[in-house]
Parts: sequence; structure tokens; C-alpha cells
Amino acid sequence: STILFPDLATLGAHAQPYTYGRRGTPTSKSLEDAICALEGGARTVLLPSGLAAVTTALLAVLGAGDHLLMVDSAYEPTRNFCNGELKRCGVATDYYAPGADIAPLLKPNTRAVFCESPGSLTFEVQDIPAIARAAHAHANGRGGASVLMDNTWATPLLFDAIGHGVDLSIQALTKYVGGHSDLMLGTVTANESHARRLAA
Repeated sequence: STILFPDLATLGAHAQPYTYGRRGTPTSKSLEDAICALEGGARTVLLPSGLAAVTTALLAVLGAGDHLLMVDSAYEPTRNFCNGELKRCGVATDYYAPGADIAPLLKPNTRAVFCESPGSLTFEVQDIPAIARAAHAHANGRGGASVLMDNTWATPLLFDAIGHGVDLSIQALTKYVGGHSDLMLGTVTANESHARRLAA
């Protein structure tokens, strides 16, 4: 995790992109760039697990007083995070059926809609373009609701989440990218409008 600097002035000036291994290395940046290219996004961040990717994406768009629409077929630890940590932080979560029309479920404070398609264990496929249209058109005083999607099962090779209107596409790289379930890794890829928010 040690990064070498040519001199003390460079270290003090933060004049190079890599300062500490946990914050990234040229190798991790190359993986982020490769995933970003596959996703067709503007920015990808690498996380230590799929669940860390889910929680990072949610925390990038939600705050106290906000409302989240979460698909009912979501990965159980995602559901636990919503019912535990997000609730404790003042975020209300309602669950919707994977095939539901979300428009009537949107509230004035709905800030995000979370999709998972195919869904964990039950494998329902959601109409992502329709969900994205309804969420983005939502009059919440903040330019619509963000659309997040756990795209682990399809990956960007089988479903272009960003191209179909998703703002933040999430993957557990533990699955297909790792190939053997012998690593823990996750990514979140943002479209252009959410790249800065994700990086913060």
C-alpha cells in the first residue's frame, strides 16, 4: 500500500493521483476504466464487495428525509441495509413488486428508485426503460428521482443499464468477473449526471 514520491515537495503538494494504496493504484484505476467502458458510463468506482457497492450507490443519492422505492425482489442484505441503516438515518423505504408501475408509488420526497433485474433468487425481469422514464419525470423539486440498478446477474454484456436510463449501475464482481467466487469486489458506474456525486 505504499506509494513512492520523488521528493517531499511532491508528497506535500498532492501533485500525483496516487497517494495511498487504499485510495487507488494504477492497477485499480485500470480495472475501473475497463468496467466503465463495458458499462458505457462516465465514472466507475471500485468497492470491496457487492454490498459495499450497493450501499455506496444508495448513500450517494439519499439523505435524511428522503424516500426510496426498492424492488421487493432485491438481494436480502440490500433489504437489511434499507430496513436498518437507512431507516436509522431518516430515509423511508417502500417496496414495490418487480412488475409494478412505479408512477403511482412516487412521493414528493422520492429521491431514488432501486431496481434489480433479473431479481435475486426469483429472477423477475423489470421494464427498466419504463421505470427510468417515470422516475426521471417525477416532479420532486430536484430534477426527478435517480435510478439505481443492481446489474450483477445480467452484467453490462447482457443488459446495457446506463443506455436504458439507469443513473448508477451496480455489480458484485465476486460473480462473473471474479469467476470462482474467490474474491470480494464490487463496482458502481455512474452516468454523466451522477459521476461527480458518486466520486464525492
